[in-house]
Amino acid sequence: MFESFLEAELTKRIGTPVEIAMSDGFVEGIITSVTGNLLTILQTVGYGYGSTTTPLTVSIPAINFITFSPVV
Repeated sequence: MFESFLEAELTKRIGTPVEIAMSDGFVEGIITSVTGNLLTILQTVGYGYGSTTTPLTVSIPAINFITFSPVV
């Protein structure tokens, strides 16, 4: 039940920067899509010149907590 609530909330926040904690690590990026139990974010790796963006798909049930940042 909570997963469907989280999925609906994440869908409303497409385009929002997030920080996601899972049992095996921590990632941050911008929400690009939510499909079923999968969340896709665009993760920025590195800073300044030479930084790259990489799509990353996360299983919603694997999320321990998520923090939303304001869009700037």
